[in-house]
Amino acid sequence: MADPKVKKILGLPEWLKEFKLQEAGIGIYCRASTSEQRQLRSLSNQITRLIKTVQGWGCLSYLKEVYVDIYSGTSENKRPEFNRMLDDVKAGKIKVVVTKSIQRFGRNTATVMSAINDIRHAGGYVYFEVENLDTKTQANDNIITIIEGVSQEESYFKSENIKFGIRESLKSPDSRLYNRRCYGYRYNEGRMVPEPETSRVVKEIFEYYKYGRSLSGIARILEERGIESPSGKKIWRTKTIENILKNEKYTGNVVVKASAKDPKTNEEQWFKATGHHKGIISQNMFDEVQRLFAERSNMETGSDGKKRRKKTHYSSKKPYTGLTKDAGKV
Repeated sequence: MADPKVKKILGLPEWLKEFKLQEAGIGIYCRASTSEQRQLRSLSNQITRLIKTVQGWGCLSYLKEVYVDIYSGTSENKRPEFNRMLDDVKAGKIKVVVTKSIQRFGRNTATVMSAINDIRHAGGYVYFEVENLDTKTQANDNIITIIEGVSQEESYFKSENIKFGIRESLKSPDSRLYNRRCYGYRYNEGRMVPEPETSRVVKEIFEYYKYGRSLSGIARILEERGIESPSGKKIWRTKTIENILKNEKYTGNVVVKASAKDPKTNEEQWFKATGHHKGIISQNMFDEVQRLFAERSNMETGSDGKKRRKKTHYSSKKPYTGLTKDAGKV
């Protein structure tokens, strides 16, 4: 014998009884943010769920319309079905609007309350299924308090979900967060590969610095050679040179800082994808340049943990050798 199925008996809410006596029309409003497959499945589930709610009330024969919008949450004015629903309420076609939740109905308190008031003035009401809230028995002040509470809670959990998603994404070397292009690389079938000309410039920048050139000196050489900066300008900023020299991505490894601290330790989280793509320089070259950065810095950290200027300063005014045979040919 098969296991018995349990069916929840919803019954007719008190606030809806007078509408049933009037044989008032019911409309269902649903919304999805995008037309992606996952969102469309969610939309289908919304519609099915709300139809079952109306059916549970014994009011399926009064269901007149199902209004469906697919739009970005930042485009409140691009909801043709929402506006059609409001027009139908004002025309008397429907009196009761059933929707999944406050968040599906509108993105902010002002939008939701404006629609609720328009529907009320036309003699209609809204029922939010998730919150089990109807606008017939609730005063405006209570509705606003509930809406704002729901919005704050949703914003918090949305923020936490985004942070969690980023942390989880960074655990995979295939994450797009590791694949952000930088100077010296181009994309080939979604993967980073060295771009011949600019990757040679990157290699020379590291060698110039290793063999004694300062940041401003390297910038001047590149400008004299007519090499454009990463932004396509004729001027190279020293900060641009420094960023290149401190970017471990040129070794083929990618280090990314998560946008949120570890929830257990409250410490900053760093993720490293080793051998993510073909490197332009060796790890040894990168490590040596970082050592030289610390050595040549005009600042030092004292025993008390405070930073102060060094008594001696690094000078790049000395001969240097050892550049690659390609130097100057770009």
